[in-house]
Amino acid sequence: MGTTYPQALTTLVRSRGCYLWQVPRCPLCGRKHQHGGGYLTGDPRTLLGHRAGHCAGPQRPGEPWGYELVEVVGEAA
Repeated sequence: MGTTYPQALTTLVRSRGCYLWQVPRCPLCGRKHQHGGGYLTGDPRTLLGHRAGHCAGPQRPGEPWGYELVEVVGEAA
């Protein structure tokens, strides 16, 4: 059985030369984060899934850390 991570709802934003996945409310700390979505010539959805949190690390070394990026459908820019 694998590790279960909290879901971070995210929207796709087109930036200068790349895509960004924006997380308006982190399930770990409640703040806004963003993650790279790759170049405009690629498929940013291949980069959804587990990501390490940008806010802090695990409480104990070796603990799993992060969340699953889940696209909010219909919100892509």
